[in-house]
Amino acid sequence: LPTHIIRRVTIEELDDLVDDVKGLIDSGYDRTDAIYDTVRQFIASSKIFRFLSSSEQEYWDSYIMFEEPLVDYVKEKL
Repeated sequence: LPTHIIRRVTIEELDDLVDDVKGLIDSGYDRTDAIYDTVRQFIASSKIFRFLSSSEQEYWDSYIMFEEPLVDYVKEKL
């Protein structure tokens, strides 16, 4: 994971994220949907991922900067 994520989350939070995805998959949820839905919820519910931006494009660029590595991390751990 990039350092801009490692500075913001703990290993325990990342483990919980992976466990949440595994739980959804085990209950019959589509793998891809489970990963993306859970990562998006993780980002949305955490105050550490608040984005300050002057435009909608800057907001989404900032969001993707966190979403993509977290999705890749979860996929690697599954």
